[in-house]
Amino acid sequence: MSDIKLITLTNYVRPPLMEDKSRDWVMNGRLNQYYNYIIDRNNGSPTNASINESYTTLIYGKGLRTSSGALGAESWGRLQTILRPRELRKMVRDFQVFGEFSFEIIESKGGELHSLTHVPKEMLIPAIANEKNEIEKYWFSRNWQKYTDIDYTPISFPAFGAQKGNSMFVARPYTVGNEYFGSPDYSSGLVYAEIEEELSNMYISSIKNGLSAGYIINIPNGTNYTPEEKEEFERQVKKKLTSSSNASNFIISFNDQEVAIDVTPFPVNSSVHKQWDTLTEQAKTQLMTAHRVISPSLVGLSSASGFSSVADEMDMSERQTIKRVIKPKQDFVIEALEEVLVHYGINLDLYFAPLTEEKIEVKEETAELGSHVCMSDDIELFAILEKYALDAPEGYELTDGKEYDVKMSANQTSEQDTKLWKTRYAFTKGTSKTPKGASRSFCNKMVSLSDAGKVYRKEDIELMSMQGVNGKFAHSGGKYDIFLYGGGVNCYHRWERRVFKKKLNEDGKPKGGGAMQQTTSVNVNEAKRQGYKPVKNAKDVAIAEIDKPNNGRYK
Repeated sequence: MSDIKLITLTNYVRPPLMEDKSRDWVMNGRLNQYYNYIIDRNNGSPTNASINESYTTLIYGKGLRTSSGALGAESWGRLQTILRPRELRKMVRDFQVFGEFSFEIIESKGGELHSLTHVPKEMLIPAIANEKNEIEKYWFSRNWQKYTDIDYTPISFPAFGAQKGNSMFVARPYTVGNEYFGSPDYSSGLVYAEIEEELSNMYISSIKNGLSAGYIINIPNGTNYTPEEKEEFERQVKKKLTSSSNASNFIISFNDQEVAIDVTPFPVNSSVHKQWDTLTEQAKTQLMTAHRVISPSLVGLSSASGFSSVADEMDMSERQTIKRVIKPKQDFVIEALEEVLVHYGINLDLYFAPLTEEKIEVKEETAELGSHVCMSDDIELFAILEKYALDAPEGYELTDGKEYDVKMSANQTSEQDTKLWKTRYAFTKGTSKTPKGASRSFCNKMVSLSDAGKVYRKEDIELMSMQGVNGKFAHSGGKYDIFLYGGGVNCYHRWERRVFKKKLNEDGKPKGGGAMQQTTSVNVNEAKRQGYKPVKNAKDVAIAEIDKPNNGRYK
């Protein structure tokens, strides 16, 4: 007589949302673990990870830009120092993965907006709403699973608008059924991400187990075991085998035979692995449906379509994806940022620059471009060029000993700056060739400003481009990029990098003071020897148009 037990290994239970109101906060699942569940599905599912990464890249594109023009120039300059690209990228990534994102609003001593800094959403949870259904504060811990440990003790921060000073802002779209938390728009596909993850584990476990389907374990003298002993034996076996990483099934037979323990493998069903393949494809398809993927090729997945080339398919799918999926997400991020910026008097029309530009044709030029002659004198142009020109900061000096003693606003920093190094650009002659004829008005003015010690941030140059400086050279429907193409076809000038290093104390540490003060200017090569790591620009930036193929003409 035998006592045969079939051990059922795992039943799937979706992590529930639990609003623990025993304290002054609400967690997203038990010990805030629903965030970890989402993270695990992103890390464990190749399809889910690929889509999230691709969408994050498309949302951010080339970063924030403004269409506010000259009226918003001052505000745009402030924003460059308030919101760094790396912080915005983190916010965008959180929004794509979690369906919500958060950041800390840091004020200066005078109550002005100093910076917006990303806060990992899984570390921030809301307090219980007041009687007006308003969240007045948030709680932060680096690990909510260990929040009782002294190293992870929660810290409270006021919510934005609750009181003056530093605060937390949480941006989350309305989600049906969720009072306190957002939810990723692909949440219906999370179970398929888990299926894909588990199937991957089963594949490798099956291979390591010699493609076995499982085993029967015959326990001799098993009838002499007490029910408690049998239950404990089953529990130990189940503990070892529960999860896809132990993919084999086991049947335990407690028999009355006086023989050694016998382990008999199940016969292998040749169709099992085909079923796994089917499940894998189904999981991938359902995940793409949940993410609203228009074309698999856009997110790095294979695709069979009627397009003549992969490039044509990706071009079409990218346009449609941006229109139907990405643009609404970009708008939400911008709306959240503008809500805070407007509060501090920063009014800008923001947008995300697209990752790829539309292909456009060159428009016919009405002026002769065979020489370096100016198109026309433009008083408004000169005003724009001077508006963004910056004096070299107080304490700057070149390696030849030349010093500048003109103060520059301390908040004029650039995305290419570091705590120790500041990068600026001057417009100078960039070729050994001799110009034919007179220079264009743009070049004359820019060179005169450079000779006077004026420099530009990369952001200043981009602003001039957006405001139409040298727009006569732009392709139809596009903007002319001064940073890349300078004064246009046949131009003999280029942008020269100027590097400034903060002066050091005797102990070798940087001096205090304003961000752009107490600084020494060095040439690029010398700066590199001292540890400067320049941001890599496009090759076009440092080459005069006259030295480029076709003298800078667009083919």
